[in-house]
Amino acid sequence: MGIKYRIDEDLAFLEYCKEEDLRILAGYLTHDKDGSARIASELLEDKDFKRYDGHKEQYRQCWKLIAGELQHFGGDTIVNLFRGDGVLYKEILSDVCDNQNVKTGKNSSAYDMENKLLEKFIGDAWEKLSAEQRASLLKEFDINKMSRDAEGLALLKAALMSGGIGSLQISALIASSAASMFAGRAIGVIATGGLGRSLAMFAGPIGLAVSAALTVPAISGAAYRVTIPSVIQVAYMRRECETRDFF
Repeated sequence: MGIKYRIDEDLAFLEYCKEEDLRILAGYLTHDKDGSARIASELLEDKDFKRYDGHKEQYRQCWKLIAGELQHFGGDTIVNLFRGDGVLYKEILSDVCDNQNVKTGKNSSAYDMENKLLEKFIGDAWEKLSAEQRASLLKEFDINKMSRDAEGLALLKAALMSGGIGSLQISALIASSAASMFAGRAIGVIATGGLGRSLAMFAGPIGLAVSAALTVPAISGAAYRVTIPSVIQVAYMRRECETRDFF
């Protein structure tokens, strides 16, 4: 029936995102972790997407199709068949937050909700790090303070919430870890986010935290194996655009 994109103020920025970042987002929508194509995906067979096959900016040219595909996965498949489209990004994000027991305010912006979700993943990963790894991670983010308790985690969360380069770097690290687990493209995301390659050592613990989020079975509604890594990628991409003053 073709991909339909609902005008969405929280996804409109995708027009300004980088080709490789959009490629990774599309990959979550079109393929499972083992590389098999998703039966419910329509993107790769869409005539407009195929029209740009071989174009150096195929994914940028088709950002609305990618956004529409995400909206489709965010809604109940049976319901989508009747209404012809999916749901807005904020509803998808809210659903993912509920699934991960992340509390958000009723009137919270998508940006604030994403921060809460990223905060949850960085907190889960922190628990898996040794004291030496924690100190090293803080040093990578120019937080020159040794911490043996929750103080170091609080500093990381503060950097995330402050916006700007700190928020970008932390979101890039989480997105990189997710890409490593589900798309095999961690280095590309790290480089785009302006992170040093030494941060790759933290991709494992953070990736495990993200992977653990997908152990909760999706009994109904959103396909969490698609929407969770996709929301993480969108959150990173939003912050990457923010540092380039596209807002």
